[in-house]
Amino acid sequence: MRTRQLPRLMLVTDRDGTRGRDLVKVVACAARGGVGLVQIREPDLSDDALRELVLRIREAVPARTQLLVNSSVRVARTLRLGLHLPAVAPLLGETDLGGEPYGRSVHDENELRTALEDRADYLVLGTIFPTQCKPGHPGAGVQLVQRICRQVHPLPVFAIGGVEIGRIPELIHAGAHGVAVSSGLLSANDPTRIAQAMSLAIEVALQAS
Repeated sequence: MRTRQLPRLMLVTDRDGTRGRDLVKVVACAARGGVGLVQIREPDLSDDALRELVLRIREAVPARTQLLVNSSVRVARTLRLGLHLPAVAPLLGETDLGGEPYGRSVHDENELRTALEDRADYLVLGTIFPTQCKPGHPGAGVQLVQRICRQVHPLPVFAIGGVEIGRIPELIHAGAHGVAVSSGLLSANDPTRIAQAMSLAIEVALQAS
């Protein structure tokens, strides 16, 4: 892996999912509660606008919080941050990220092969449970987490899609390194408290594994 140990609770941003609140403030609250990894995913923004958003978030979150930029190689390289690519994105290849982490989304074994070929440092695997972000999708279930994690261990896998506090233990026990959450944190009345509860659930599950 190109970087130090990755945190286990990832927040994936969506500024339309905050119920009208300022995204930067919501992210900062979640980070104070235990989110250690923030994937900044705002696909409609230009690189310049994305860069400004990233800078605002970086200033607002604790120094220990790691940031990832979704899709924009240019912004990731300019700001020396990690990069996350969707499953359908072209291979990153030999692009130099300066040692920062590089991850890809995967949904099945075919996309897994692409991610491994491209030497991804971590995976975001989903959609595991039904979620408002993917209406009509039934969710692949914990069995997908078990199957993929067995194939890629010790590569970190973050389970995403409908992740609630009560579901975290089974995901960790299935082999997930951690979980990735969007609406569950962004739309929460108290993102700090929910992040604290999710972090505790991960910690307890790891101790029981």
